[in-house]
Amino acid sequence: MPGKGRFVGHGCLLGLLTAIDIMKDRRWQPLARLGSRFFDASEHLSHSLEAPGAPVGANVLQMFVLLSPSCVISAQTIKPRNEAKVSGSSSGMSKAPLDDHGGKAGRASVTSWMIAILLAFCYTIAYLDRQIVSLLIEPIQRDLHISDTQFGLLQGISFSLFYVAATLPLAWLADRTRRSRVMSGCVAAWSVMTMLSGAATSFALMMASRIGVAAAESGLTPAALATLSDRFNRHQLATATAMYMLAPFVGGGFALGLGGAIYAWAQTLEPGALPFLDGFAAWQIVFFIVGLLGIIPSMLLLLIRDRRQPRDEAVAKPAVNEVLALFGKHWRIFWLYQVAMALVMVLLASYVTWLPAAIMRSKGIGEAEVGTLFGPVYLLCGAAGTLSAGLIVTRMAPKDPTRTVIRYQISALLLLWPLAVFGLMSASLYAEFAMIGGALFLTSSVTSLSSLTFQYITPRRLRAQSLAIMAMVTALVGTGAGPVLAGFLSDHLSAFAHPLSAALAIIGMMTVPAAALLMAIALRSHGIHRLDRSAIEQETA
Repeated sequence: MPGKGRFVGHGCLLGLLTAIDIMKDRRWQPLARLGSRFFDASEHLSHSLEAPGAPVGANVLQMFVLLSPSCVISAQTIKPRNEAKVSGSSSGMSKAPLDDHGGKAGRASVTSWMIAILLAFCYTIAYLDRQIVSLLIEPIQRDLHISDTQFGLLQGISFSLFYVAATLPLAWLADRTRRSRVMSGCVAAWSVMTMLSGAATSFALMMASRIGVAAAESGLTPAALATLSDRFNRHQLATATAMYMLAPFVGGGFALGLGGAIYAWAQTLEPGALPFLDGFAAWQIVFFIVGLLGIIPSMLLLLIRDRRQPRDEAVAKPAVNEVLALFGKHWRIFWLYQVAMALVMVLLASYVTWLPAAIMRSKGIGEAEVGTLFGPVYLLCGAAGTLSAGLIVTRMAPKDPTRTVIRYQISALLLLWPLAVFGLMSASLYAEFAMIGGALFLTSSVTSLSSLTFQYITPRRLRAQSLAIMAMVTALVGTGAGPVLAGFLSDHLSAFAHPLSAALAIIGMMTVPAAALLMAIALRSHGIHRLDRSAIEQETA
């Protein structure tokens, strides 16, 4: 894609986000409509980005740097009505106290937004390292003599099992030590294991290295989300979390684009061009280069200061049974909500794994064409759904944040159901992609908000472990069962003209209404308001 096209695309996206963020300030709302603000913001930012030295490189970090101003612009936020009011100064004038970074309480400082960008970048690298194997399946199978069954074990069940197994211990560690050290160690570990994947000479060595990647990646998200909840008020947390949740779609998209470019470049290297990598195959060089991307971010993570209050450290360290007791007491909101999100992940994991194959089989197109069409749809619709969900929830009434999030998710699921059922039944390729894009948009908007509920209602010192339990449930049920269920149904639906498309439609038909029903039951939980209020009092005490 030409550099000018990338520039225009980033400028338009940044202008839209800036306009939306400006509208958060109530003082600006009467002045203009969203359309005029989008035009003005886009024009202003276009001139800014044309300045000498403006970053226009097409890499992942630049994308998050370009997104950051739209978040920083939101200096004046709508304070939740049920948060404690800040008392005035001794002079009688009402002033907000300064936090330890020099920002006013209730506002996220520039440092906090830069931390959010760094965490999102690390999560993007995690998905890049995780999904790069799928791009390199052919040369890996050829050189290591790996069958399709072995590759399924490599990328599927074994990855999910060890990811889940390591999640809770690392979250337990993050609740008791500096989270920045845990996150830094995890990023460094999976980067090294990714490079070791490139040195594998057998299926066993490749399996061991990928298990290491899975275990290390499991420690980032619980600690990162807990860090975000400590640094952002309850109003801005949705936007910060949405930025973080962009990573699966950005990382997955760049695994195809960036990984393919590196692989093509590595194939053109002359012997001896890279002395330290001489004798390695092109796919091995890709692993080495992709693994290096995480080294510097792992060092930067060590600079993050822990924002947990001293009173949090003085109390007894949280135990797993304390988290489970909280879940048992409020089982409707915790367990039913987790199962609902796991069902949504079944659909999303099935889509990520099988949609390209379903399109190729039903429409008779090749791998190159479906990759060209599906890659942008996956990246743009997934990212747009993630961003819009965070921004919309941020703008909605903050008086009852947990119920606001769940109501939004239920609404999105109701809109998703017809697209999930009929999305792969259109005779037109472009109509099919339009419906698939809509389904990905709505699915990503639901999944991106999944952690907000737990961040809102869980006490600060239990957040990392509660988020880890949610990640374990969704990973086991969604990532583990979704692709297997789709394949099983496809093998037993031979009566249909396109069995795989029918399998995905059946999964959508079953999971989406079931998830909406469970969320509706959780929404009726009488403990939501008490948990919300308790968490607010703890943060503002």
